[in-house]
Amino acid sequence: MENLLYKLTRPEVEEYLKKCDVVLFPVGSTEQHGKHMAIDNDAFTALEISKRVAKKTGVLVASPLYFGYSPHHMNFKGSITLSFDTLVDVYREVCESLLHHGFNKIVIMNAHGGNTNAISEALHRIREETGKRVYSVMVFPGARGFGSEAVKVIEQKGGGHACELETSVGMALGQRLLMDKAEDWKPEYSSIDPKYRNKVAAAYSFDEVTSIGSLGDPTKATKEKGKVLVDAVVDELAEFIEYLKKL
Repeated sequence: MENLLYKLTRPEVEEYLKKCDVVLFPVGSTEQHGKHMAIDNDAFTALEISKRVAKKTGVLVASPLYFGYSPHHMNFKGSITLSFDTLVDVYREVCESLLHHGFNKIVIMNAHGGNTNAISEALHRIREETGKRVYSVMVFPGARGFGSEAVKVIEQKGGGHACELETSVGMALGQRLLMDKAEDWKPEYSSIDPKYRNKVAAAYSFDEVTSIGSLGDPTKATKEKGKVLVDAVVDELAEFIEYLKKL
């Protein structure tokens, strides 16, 4: 069965909705990922993980959203951002379109931390306007999220962007990588004493903490680690989708 909603005909969508009302909505960003990862990495990852989850569960994947909230990356060439309000509206309008057609169980498959607040706002507005509940998950494995046990394969201390974890996942998913350009990041703080870093909140551009555009050590990444991470997060997300199908 074709699992991509945007590759189906209208009658095929109608037939699907007679049996299932779950759809995955992949969202990411278009932003720099250091010197070694493609700029589309978050959107690429959201779609690839969604496709694998869909294959295991038989649900559909909606068109991915390639743009997210990335103003903090705009000092690096190639990054594109939507404003917070625009992004909230896009999430809301896409989800409300899907709800209109009978996709009553929407799961936003997010692969960019910068989208989190906009997604949260959109979920609240959708609930208030339609009475329907939309779900959101992070598709990258994390210590407190899906695939948490698999994160133990990661060796780096710190990270979070184009790092060992993200690069390993990219290897497993077939992302374009220039590993000869990968560099271990050394903490850089241009505007505040590091001893206050975890105690004081403020807004920073990404180039203020990393001149190379990445955080962590992608040189430790391997395809084998990536497979462990991807398999774990896909399996656990698929389990959640099967649960959701029964609600």
